[in-house]
Amino acid sequence: MKIRNTFYTVVFILVSGCGILDQSPESSFTPDNFYKNADDARSAVSAVYDQMNYNNLYNQLMWILQDQATDDAEWGGGRSTANQAKNDLDKYTFTPATTTFQSVWSACYRGINQANTVIGRVPGISMDDALKKRYVAEATLLRGFYYFTLVRLFGGVPIVLTETTSLNNLTIARSSVEEVYSQIIKDFTEAESVLPVSYSAAEIGRVTQGAAKALLAKVYLTRQEWEKAATKAKEVIDLGIYDLWTNYAEAFLIANKNGKEAVFEIQAMGGGFNEGSFMQGYMRPPFDKVNNIAGFGDDPATQNLYEAYSENDKRRDVTLRLYSATSTPAAPASITFPCYVNKYLDPTATANGEGSNNFPIIRYADVLLMYAEALNELGANNSDAYKAVNRIRNRAGLDDLAEGLTQDEFRNSVLLERRLELAFEGHRWYDLARTRRLISALKAQNPDIVVEERHYLFPIPQTERDVNPLLEQNPDY
Repeated sequence: MKIRNTFYTVVFILVSGCGILDQSPESSFTPDNFYKNADDARSAVSAVYDQMNYNNLYNQLMWILQDQATDDAEWGGGRSTANQAKNDLDKYTFTPATTTFQSVWSACYRGINQANTVIGRVPGISMDDALKKRYVAEATLLRGFYYFTLVRLFGGVPIVLTETTSLNNLTIARSSVEEVYSQIIKDFTEAESVLPVSYSAAEIGRVTQGAAKALLAKVYLTRQEWEKAATKAKEVIDLGIYDLWTNYAEAFLIANKNGKEAVFEIQAMGGGFNEGSFMQGYMRPPFDKVNNIAGFGDDPATQNLYEAYSENDKRRDVTLRLYSATSTPAAPASITFPCYVNKYLDPTATANGEGSNNFPIIRYADVLLMYAEALNELGANNSDAYKAVNRIRNRAGLDDLAEGLTQDEFRNSVLLERRLELAFEGHRWYDLARTRRLISALKAQNPDIVVEERHYLFPIPQTERDVNPLLEQNPDY
């Protein structure tokens, strides 16, 4: 059976039974009998979050698009080339048919549809009014996040703000980039006005007012609206509930997840691919076993990234592990630069997807760096910008930035700090794209990779265009 449009990958429990039976079994769930109480509302909101987990968005987005397609990771060098999608992303030989794009697109639109369901149906449930508003605000923020992901990767995309309940009328044209950003800002702003600053222990991990403000800061930074970006980042700082851990490594300890540096994290429960952290398998090398489980070696770090750290930068050996022929375990001679991600290791994991590590979408360090960047763009040599960057540098064991840098020198320093501080946290491709440094960065890392102007956006998935003729392709694909 060919689905008319994978655009939303409709959740079939929301579609009627097509009249096969005159009466549904009493135990079956339909839109009319499911959204009845607070427990139903909570379950519906949980489904919106679920699109971020291992099997959905961050399975593809974080460790393929946001790592392999940058100068931080390189597929090859003695490693397997069997996965064509990863190899094509890494070497920029991808096409609209590359499966990664469809995976990301589908996950985002599933999340959007589930958010639309909450926004449309939860207000009609008889339950505590404050909790009802909060659930709607959570879904609204997450809808904005999924659209923010799409617009940065693909440009203008179709905007859908109501629940999809059938396979009819799904051929929708792309909205403009400006229209998508307008909706994102609206969603984040509405959520910001309702979401709490923090939660009880039983609710921790849900999106907060701080997350809404930080995401708005990132939207404005991406759009080069520097004053608005600085204002929102400062509002996060002024909440007074976030701080840096004393040591960089503490930010990634399982015991500290959802701690003082966490502004927005994807939650991992441990115990399998649906609930655990996929980093255990994909980021460790195949020759290094934890509890007798080998990694896949799918996200190897580049020599370019390793050498970007100074010798006394404490972040390097937390973030990366460089193996050698004499290390324990020893790296095979066939791997030319055996360097892998180290910051998400769960030593108690007994399978590749069992890790209990949360994945950070926004850490407080990111907020400080956004604040510094925005202030610098508003005027060089801003003392608050120096203070923000130096907090992060000092924690890493580095001296303060030299005073009196030009605006361009400070800009370069901040972007370097973002690379070193936030490596393998899903920011590098976005930073290179928004600053128009993607071509130069990839050329410096591997001159054999041909990156062109068209690559500042990824192609609209071919499978989407096959079923929706209104979707125009991005230029030169």
